[in-house]
Amino acid sequence: MKLAIVVGHNAHAQGAVRQDTGETEFSWNSRLADIIKERAARFPSIEVRVFFREYMGSTTREVRDVYRQTDLWGADATCEHHFNSHSTTSATGTETLTSGTKSSVHFAEAVQEEMLSALGLRDRGEKYVSREGRGGKSLHFGRAPAILVEPFFGSSPKGLAATDEHHEMVRLADAILLGAQAAFE
Repeated sequence: MKLAIVVGHNAHAQGAVRQDTGETEFSWNSRLADIIKERAARFPSIEVRVFFREYMGSTTREVRDVYRQTDLWGADATCEHHFNSHSTTSATGTETLTSGTKSSVHFAEAVQEEMLSALGLRDRGEKYVSREGRGGKSLHFGRAPAILVEPFFGSSPKGLAATDEHHEMVRLADAILLGAQAAFE
């Protein structure tokens, strides 16, 4: 199976910021993508390739372009990586967004279950997002079943504590790979 990992945001517009380190979504998820690619060697049935959104002055154009690249590669599934943030530090939890197709929902459920086990945060569930909804373009532009993960809140002490060590990032990387394996094998 070919699993495309899409790093959310880009070097120009890097997304939310972790309150503990000041690291952005783009930076943190770029490191997570490297770990997933490295850990994929433990999953011989999964080939991983990492894709980055390039700044084009238009979110729609950059999302359309990166998912065109995943399609050209022949991705069997795509997983875009983000993390949440909120003005209140009490907002916490793990959620996975889905396009609503049967394969996308199955993929979202499998990854969500594994991320919950890895991080131990509140279950915010799997959520259907239309093409017009926040993150919807990422879920609907490519041909492959797509999910968008929001494993934690960068504004939450609980979320930060669950993801601030390298071994915690490794657990999260393995959770995504285990979820993909469960959903597509």
